Amino acid sequence: MLKLNLQYLVRPKVFWPSIIILLILCAALYILKEKEKSIRIYTEKELVKTIEAKRIVESNLVEAKKEITARDEQIKLTLDKLEREITARKEVETRLISVVEEKKVLEAKLEELTAAAKNIELEKIVIKSTSNLTGKVSAFDKEHSFIVIDLGSANNLKFGDTLSIYRNDKFIGKAQVEKLEEKTSTAVILSPWKNVEFKENDVVKKL
Repeated sequence: MLKLNLQYLVRPKVFWPSIIILLILCAALYILKEKEKSIRIYTEKELVKTIEAKRIVESNLVEAKKEITARDEQIKLTLDKLEREITARKEVETRLISVVEEKKVLEAKLEELTAAAKNIELEKIVIKSTSNLTGKVSAFDKEHSFIVIDLGSANNLKFGDTLSIYRNDKFIGKAQVEKLEEKTSTAVILSPWKNVEFKENDVVKKL
């Protein structure tokens, strides 16, 4: 009987601590569950932010790709334009070199014709007045449209004077004095008469 009473005395000592431990465990589990819930909510929010940030980055990346493509196209157009300009410049330089060479050839030919004209025995011309000069064509260059005449600065001929040309007393064209020597000069055929076939001994007059 005494032994049984002792067991009853011992049971409350085991029961209440067990209850307390269970309560502590329940409280710990509840706190842990709430903490996990808070962590999950925070993680979900951070995930949403990360997804939004990723979407913004992808959008910016697409815009950047578009801008790069547009820049590449602009650079390509600029390079094409520059290449065309370089090609055009080379063509102009080539034409300029060609023109300079042609000018040198023309000047050399003009000097030859002028020198040849100096060696021609000129006929004596009676000059009545400086306002009515009469001479003759000594040479004609059809390719470069100029004539050499037997009148010069000694006959009071001046640079820029306009000359009328006749054949058998018939007017056939006009020329303008471009280069003067003492007894000879060179005159460029004026545009309306560039296709006329001038000949040696055609009469030249300054009216």
